[in-house]
Amino acid sequence: MVINIMCFSKIVFLLILITFSKNIFASPWVEGNRLLIQGLDKITARIETFEVFVGQTYKYGVLDIFVERCVFSKPIFKPESLAYIRINDNSDRLSEVKFKGWMFASSPALNALENSVYDLSILACKNVDSISKKSSSLEGEE
Repeated sequence: MVINIMCFSKIVFLLILITFSKNIFASPWVEGNRLLIQGLDKITARIETFEVFVGQTYKYGVLDIFVERCVFSKPIFKPESLAYIRINDNSDRLSEVKFKGWMFASSPALNALENSVYDLSILACKNVDSISKKSSSLEGEE
């Protein structure tokens, strides 16, 4: 009788664990495919906002910005975007990695690019596959 109660309690515990495991282990982050970046050229005092696809390089002045990964929080959590980027400086004859790491949209000074000419900060990470497919299908109907 004692063995049956222990077996029953283990089964109930496993069922409860399986039921709530989706909520416990679910990630609050969503993978994005585009990163919105704002760049400031300190010499000309011009601000430029541009989008970079994940896995591609964008040339901004003498900098090459490569976005390795970007994630953003789900709508039920506090809004936040993160990006893992690599920035090469091509001002000399040799390309030199000036920055490699995570940048945060909510805290741009936390892990920033230190450059005498440019300031870069990320604004948002997006996942825009569905939007671009809808807009391209609407353009063909006109």
